[in-house]
Amino acid sequence: MHYNYFRHYNQQDSRHVKGKSTMGHGDSLEDLHSLIALCPPPRNPGSYPSDHRELLHTYDTGCFDEFLWVFAENAPNSNLDIIRQTEQMRSAFRHKPLGTLRSVLNEHHATLEDLVQWGATDNADVLAWIAVGEPDSWPTVIIQAGQLNAVVFPADSTTTLLGLLTGSLRVPFFPDDFPSGNPEFDVNPYR
Repeated sequence: MHYNYFRHYNQQDSRHVKGKSTMGHGDSLEDLHSLIALCPPPRNPGSYPSDHRELLHTYDTGCFDEFLWVFAENAPNSNLDIIRQTEQMRSAFRHKPLGTLRSVLNEHHATLEDLVQWGATDNADVLAWIAVGEPDSWPTVIIQAGQLNAVVFPADSTTTLLGLLTGSLRVPFFPDDFPSGNPEFDVNPYR
């Protein structure tokens, strides 16, 4: 038999215990902190590193150097939506041998569910955070399309982009002609 708490609650006056009110106006902020300590909430899908929010505020979603795409939550182009692309990436990786990606995840005490895809290349390589710990400390992992080889940079999206575009960060599976000598940003370079 299924117990109906709400029906039971309405039939009894459970607001008073030994003459003291257990319901009413308390310190709601303190109560919220107590509730969070008792039952941590799930990670907010919109909890992203602060640098990425600033990056998007400055550039919006789009493409760097006609090769590297940056995603945002609720992007008008669903192909650039962080939540949609993250779900698709996780789904695609679930039943594949993960190659070096498995080692990277183990090293960071992470699972596929901890990857949040914040970008991609025209070659379908994935740029993702390993979302373990505080968002501003999430490292970036770049995952090779098809092969699932992975390279980790202990940097946020902005620092990773800057390193890739200046050539100070090199990814062995990126094309030799990236970055160009004069990188540009465009919200849609292929109009």
